[in-house]
Amino acid sequence: MLYDQNSVRLLLGCLLIKPSLAISDKYQLTKADLEPVPFHLRLWQGCVALAKRGAESISALDLYMLCKNNKQVNDLFKENDLSGFIDTIKQLSNIDNYSMYYDAVRKMSLLRAYQSSGFNVDKFEKEPEKYTIKEIIDYYDGLFIHVKKEFYKDQSIVETKAGDGLMEIKEMYKAEPSYGATTFSEYLNTASRGWQKGQIILHGAVSGSGKTALGLYNLALIACPELWDDKEGCYKPNPYYQHEACLYIQYELNLKRELSPKLVASVSGVGTYHFLDGKYIGDEEERVDRAIEIIQQSQIYLVSMPSFTTEKLKSTIKDYMLNKQVKYVIFDYVSKTSSVSSEVAKRNNIATRGDEVLAEIVSTLKDIAVENNIAILTFSQTNANINTQEILDAGCLAGSRAMQDKLDVGSIINKFRKNEQEVCDMMMEKHYPNSLIKPNRILHLFKARFGNTEQNMKIWGYLDLNTGRFIDMWCTDVYNKPINITKTRLVYAK
Repeated sequence: MLYDQNSVRLLLGCLLIKPSLAISDKYQLTKADLEPVPFHLRLWQGCVALAKRGAESISALDLYMLCKNNKQVNDLFKENDLSGFIDTIKQLSNIDNYSMYYDAVRKMSLLRAYQSSGFNVDKFEKEPEKYTIKEIIDYYDGLFIHVKKEFYKDQSIVETKAGDGLMEIKEMYKAEPSYGATTFSEYLNTASRGWQKGQIILHGAVSGSGKTALGLYNLALIACPELWDDKEGCYKPNPYYQHEACLYIQYELNLKRELSPKLVASVSGVGTYHFLDGKYIGDEEERVDRAIEIIQQSQIYLVSMPSFTTEKLKSTIKDYMLNKQVKYVIFDYVSKTSSVSSEVAKRNNIATRGDEVLAEIVSTLKDIAVENNIAILTFSQTNANINTQEILDAGCLAGSRAMQDKLDVGSIINKFRKNEQEVCDMMMEKHYPNSLIKPNRILHLFKARFGNTEQNMKIWGYLDLNTGRFIDMWCTDVYNKPINITKTRLVYAK
């Protein structure tokens, strides 16, 4: 039988000598530990009861007095010569060894529990003293994990032997380097390797500074087969077109009357305000009409989700991925709404801070990107740090610096500060004296997981708020010193 009689006796001897051990939080025993031998069980229960009454030591008489009204227990004690048993085990027990006795008793209880659950315990039955409780548990955990892995695969876990298939991957990247679809900036393409599937990009910017316009322009760049070319003065085939469906999720604008005109502006190059005013100059109306046709031909899906939650995001993106074959998603934008805050608090079963909610949203988006191999672009508001920090980084994101942990690419897009305006004026005078375009935004890149440029580099460019179109100008380091960065033009590989 899986029961260490000697250890149990010595343990009981210690309880009789020092009853407080019977109710110690450190050495907790249960009925199952002594149940195989009824005499031991009743003796232990007597020790617990007397310990709770404050007994400093326990004799046979104390136990007989305790059970005087329980004939069954009284008879059990007499049958087992309670007085003689107590005298003997008190002499043999060493109170200093109680921890050792306790572990031996609990170890056998553990083995009985595994045996009753159908596990083979032969490995430990003959010489249990060779193993600790942790070693026994680790052994059976290992068996369980091995069996589970044979028949169940957690899709979020990927395992491989280091080096397996690495030569093929090396040759694959030689043939086609690791880049994704284009972003709105060719300098950003270089720094981030583009907008890749399985990854998430987040840009932080102050309210009203062009987040939606930029997002829609990036959408047009990858989702529309044709775009208006200002230089050529006509529509041209879009070399960045990815030939895959795209999804744009937002919760502030009316999809048809407010959001769609901005998308038309990105495609046509005609300012949104002309569309909204219903007044056009020259061939602008023709360009708008053609842009509408192009958008209708494109696989672009727009969703408004005013009361969004992480679960709604998951199910909506999954729906469009499975039924519309969407591969690129833009979520405009990460914020702490009452609906998502309530959802996260309910799931965690505790009041949840705003920063925790924001981090949870970004974590959810990253999980969606990885699990479904889709590319996600999102945005965030900024906080007051944007007015005081010298280096604009994740500390400027509204609510939660922790959002950066899950990002593959992260930036702050901001207007010029005083010293940056001075640098801009100097650069324009020295290098672009005849340029009709002058930068009005700086992209402060604080994270590029697979980039090969220095962190916190700045991309200086011009953002047209009416069309969302972004024109690269130059790059500097964090201290506004010009740096030489090559532009990367990510065209669609047929």
